[in-house]
This record gives sequence, C-alpha cells and structure tokens, in this order.
Amino acid sequence: MFSRLLHRFIVGLLAFFAVEVALFSAQTPTNTFVPIISYLLDSESNQSAKSTHWVTGYYVAYQRDLLPPEEIDWNGLTHIIMSRVTANPDGTLNTNFDWDNTNGPALARDIATRAHAHGKKAILMLGGDDNGAAIHDAVANHRATFIVNLVAAMNTLGYDGIDLDWENDIDWDLFPTFAAELRQAAPRAILTMPGGPLNINYDTVDPRLVALITHLDQFNMMSYYPTTQWVGSGWYSWYNSPLSGVKPSTPVSIEESFNRYVVAGVPKSKLGMGIGFYVTCYTGGITGPNQSTESGVAIVGGDNEYPLSEIYGTNGAYRESMRYWDAVAKQPYLSLAQPERHGCRYVSIEDEESLIAKGNFTRTNGYGGTILWTMNQGRVRSHSQPDFLFEALRKGFIEPNLVRTVGISVMQGDLWLEYNATVSLSALVTGTTDKRVSWSITTPDCGNISAEGVYNAPSAERNCTILATSLADANKSATAQITITNAEWSPQFSLSRKGTHWLEVTAMDEDVESTSVALSDGTSLALTLQYRLYGTNYPLFVTNYGFPEGGGDYTFHAQSANNRKTSAVLHVPLCNKDANGYCQ
Repeated sequence: MFSRLLHRFIVGLLAFFAVEVALFSAQTPTNTFVPIISYLLDSESNQSAKSTHWVTGYYVAYQRDLLPPEEIDWNGLTHIIMSRVTANPDGTLNTNFDWDNTNGPALARDIATRAHAHGKKAILMLGGDDNGAAIHDAVANHRATFIVNLVAAMNTLGYDGIDLDWENDIDWDLFPTFAAELRQAAPRAILTMPGGPLNINYDTVDPRLVALITHLDQFNMMSYYPTTQWVGSGWYSWYNSPLSGVKPSTPVSIEESFNRYVVAGVPKSKLGMGIGFYVTCYTGGITGPNQSTESGVAIVGGDNEYPLSEIYGTNGAYRESMRYWDAVAKQPYLSLAQPERHGCRYVSIEDEESLIAKGNFTRTNGYGGTILWTMNQGRVRSHSQPDFLFEALRKGFIEPNLVRTVGISVMQGDLWLEYNATVSLSALVTGTTDKRVSWSITTPDCGNISAEGVYNAPSAERNCTILATSLADANKSATAQITITNAEWSPQFSLSRKGTHWLEVTAMDEDVESTSVALSDGTSLALTLQYRLYGTNYPLFVTNYGFPEGGGDYTFHAQSANNRKTSAVLHVPLCNKDANGYCQ
C-alpha cells in the first residue's frame, strides 16, 4: 500500500513539473522530459485499469445486424475485442474482418472510436480456430515481419491491444517467444489470450503456457460449449458455461479449472472466465442436467445458430414457469413440457442470476473478469430493456451496488387469433427477482384473460390490446396487439425436388415462420428454414426426407411469427433418375 501511495505521489509531482516543462517546451525545439512523464502517467493508468474486473465483449462483423455499433450498451463493458484480423503464412495480415476490405476496416475503426468515446479499451483479435496453421508459419518463419504488421494494424485502426487467438497448430515452444517479442515491440499494448478450460479426466496445465501468460495482461478461458458439453460414452447432460459442480461425467467447470491454473502458477488477477451468449440444448428426450446421453442424443443450437436474443425474444422458448436453477453449478435451465424448434426439452441458458453469480464469484475470489462470445447475440430488441443481460454483467462484475432497471415484454408479441380461440400468454420480467405480472384487457368487447395469462378471444372480429404490468414496478408494462379474425391467410408456395432425399419449399410470404408436412403414416415432419431469399426475404425450407419415387400430393402446414396458420396441398414431383439412379 505504501509503495502505491508513493508511486501516486511521484506521478502527481512529475505531472506538476510536466506542465512547467510543457510551457517551457513551447519555446524550446526539443523536450525529452514530457514523454517520460507521459509514460509514467500511462503506467499509472494501466495499473488502475488492471485492478478493474473486466467484462470484455467480442464483436463480430457478421452479426452486426444483431447489434449495430450505435446500439452497444457500453455501460456493461470494460473492453471490446473486434473480430478479426487473420494471418497469412508470410506474415502479412488480412483485415477484411469477415466482411470485405472496405467495410470491414471501416467498421473496426468505428468500433474503436466509439469505445474510446465511452472510456473503454479496444482490442484487436488475431486469428480464430481456422487460422492456426497460417499463424504457425508466420511465427515460425516471418516473426519479425509479422509483429511489425500486427503493431501497425493495431495503431492504424486505433486499438489499444491485441488478442492472441492462436487455437490450432500451436508451437508451444515458440508461442512464449512470440508473445515476449510482441510485448517488447508494443510495451503499452494490452495483450490478451483465450484458452481452454480443463477436463478433470485428462487435461493438465502446460508449463510453457504459464511462461507465456507472464507476457500477457489477461488469459481468458473459453469455458463454454463445445469445451463443456459432450454426448456419448460416460458423459451426462451438462451446461454451456457452468461455474461449479465438476465430476467425471460432467468434467468441466470454471471454478475447478481456475484452481488448477492458479496452482500451476498463473496469477488470479490475470484469469478470466468465458460466457457464451448463445443457447445449447439436448435432443433425445433429455429433460435436465446430469442425465445419460448414451443413445440417440445430440447437442444442438450453439454459437450463431441459437443466440440468447432469440430465446428471450418474441416467440422465444423461454418460460418463467419452466425455468429451474442449479444451486451448485450456478446455472439456470429450461425443462420444457414440449420440445422447442430443435427438438429439445432440456435447454441450457444464461440469465441475469447466473451472470451476477459469475461476477460475484470473480470479485469474491480475486479473479480478473470475463469474456463474452459473442456480445452481438445478447441484445433482446423486443424487450423494454433490451440490454438487461449487459446490465446484469455490470452489476456482477463492475458495479455490485447497481440498482437494476425493471423491464417487461410479452413473449408471444402481437398475435392473430380466430374467433373463440384460446392462447396462453407469458411475460418476461427482468431487473428484479419478482417475475409476477398482472394481466388486463384495455379494449372493450375483447374476451377475457385469467390471472395466469390464459386469453379467450371474442366471437367476432376485433382488434384487442392485452396489457401485462409488472408487480415489482407498476410503472413498467408491456402490450400485445391481438387481431381476432376468421379471414383466410393464403400465402403461395413453390416446391422443387432436388434429389432422392432433398425437398425445397419456398413460401412467397416473408411472414411464414415455420412449415411442416403431414406424412402418410399420420405423423408430421417439420421442415428446416435454410435461408431467406435476397431481395424478397421469402423463406426457403428444406427436408432430406425420402418421399416415394412416384411423388404424390401432400398437405403442408405453415405458421407465421404472429400465430397465423394455413395449409396447402402441394405436389411432390416424380423422381426422374439420372444414370446413377439419383433423382433430378
């Protein structure tokens, strides 16, 4: 403590002299004293920054529509990492940021500028899991050139540091040398690195990694799927990013991995955990954690395919009544009565309680912070407080005394219902532990709604408004507009048979959200949304089901995001075989 106070006193004294020197240097051609003062002041600033528990979000250009730069909640972050520059084997760099060579760098500069305007640090990501071989060649054969190019890119794009995301083809003898030389070339840069958590069944800490971390400011564990969950022999269903609860059948947790890194010599203050802002779930009848995955079970969802913003957004699978809490792993999960769109009943999620718990654990135990992959997937636009997940991170890691803001939304959004139809509505309440709401109807002659949110539509055409009000904060409410009509919805469809087991159905209506086909055995087959057509946004659905070679007429059902439903009989064409016996 005394040495730190002394350091502050000296820095303050030197800062005073710096003002005098600056005045003098205005009339003097050279001045070497001011850079020294600048370095000392920057050193003090860096020490202060390192004592802060960090929340570092990875921002990726290919998800920019999920989170445009102007919508970023900077209050929930301390650092942002822009993904990504990649290495070429000759030591040069690609700076298209998974977009293109014009828009990618422009977006990167914009992110850095915004970060600095909000007092946050901006870091440039190098690499990724598909760039390891090129990084290896650049480090092994062109290291000096490679380092010059990295530092130049960092400075040109306006960044404060580099994230060394060398994940594959790693040379563990060269990596510490590379980091040491990069540190020498950019002594004030923030250097970070993501790495893996440890499986208690077979992983150990490589001493060369410990040596490498001495040159870094942060080492962040990618403690999220796919490093935490498996299926098959010996594995049980588990969580995307569990804090505790490790055992041989669920062999990864943040706490246990942290403990082993510390024993190996990694300072606690440099260790960060990883939080996935996406959802994973188990098929095959799994209903919760710690269940056998031996037969017919798959893990689906994951990064980019199932963002948290979807499960908490309009028509998302989240239901407060089906949410459970694991007090050991400090993780929430859904155990659904009916499978969601992937065929899952057990769904692993992050929510406010788990994010705050992870922050409390970090602060209580002296660890460094967390990374988010990816921050783009955490903004829930349909909610009245779209950044409630970032606010929970802020409370957990940065400002424990923060009073959170209550937010509310109706999960089903606006709906279309037929006369006398019944629907069960649910609300998402955030920013409070009291999740209860009161339901009411604000338009006359619009049916009735129960205290549990079960709405019964009237027997005539109406436009009705349903109101959900938070019991925690009566000033916070959300509405759903219900259109009551028996008017027919008749979108057009086109169908093409692309192969023996491949069928494509295009809906000429962008509101179509899902389709299924009634099969001859009485079952229903859901089609998969493949993509939306450029320009029209029409959805194209596919299935690899083997229809009879002779084709035939089948009933296809479709539903919109706002609950409109329709059916159409479509003709599956005859299989015209080529010389190899495949349909054309």
